[in-house]
Amino acid sequence: MGGLRNWSQVESIRLSGTIERDGQTFEIVIIKKRPNQIRATVTIPLPNDPENKVQIIRAHDGKQAWTATRLAGAPEMVKKAITGDAAEDLLADAGVLPPLIKLWREGADIELLGSDKFKGEDVFVIEVAEIADSGKQRFYLSADSFRTIAREKHTPTEITQTILSDYQEKHGVFLPTRSLITADSTGVSTMQTESIEIGVGIYEEYFEVGEPAQTANL
Repeated sequence: MGGLRNWSQVESIRLSGTIERDGQTFEIVIIKKRPNQIRATVTIPLPNDPENKVQIIRAHDGKQAWTATRLAGAPEMVKKAITGDAAEDLLADAGVLPPLIKLWREGADIELLGSDKFKGEDVFVIEVAEIADSGKQRFYLSADSFRTIAREKHTPTEITQTILSDYQEKHGVFLPTRSLITADSTGVSTMQTESIEIGVGIYEEYFEVGEPAQTANL
């Protein structure tokens, strides 16, 4: 993925592109910052007013997750706190490190299960033991490049599979630009990254929920 030395020099990442689900395509921007911060914004045209768009924002500042909805370009918004599995999922994606490297750095119990094939490609299979109630994860690494080509999250209620492809090198690190996500609860989604920026200047307040925060109905 570029090596831990190169990843250690990455403080923030901005990814922009599109996400497609149920035949609809929307703009998405994800900004991540070390150590555990993330903010994702999906921009959706209003059904009866295509000239105007609404933005759905989900973020985690490392301590608290939150969500908000606003008209695109609006200077203010009401943030609502997120808890439970939705907050844990955001935190798992926060920060700049790739998921497997992040889990290793956090001291997760990681086991090499051996070699196998994934969609015809030779892979190494790595399993990460369940952390609290988050379920087990499996990573499929290319036997040729050692990059993650897929990962699966197994919980008692569903399996979420993410297939990663079209890696692009930026400042010595490699990031996938295409993600095919399949989940029992949400179906199939495709995220296509069109732009990758390394080292974007973002203030801490950009990720923070602030006070007071309402409670979101999930």
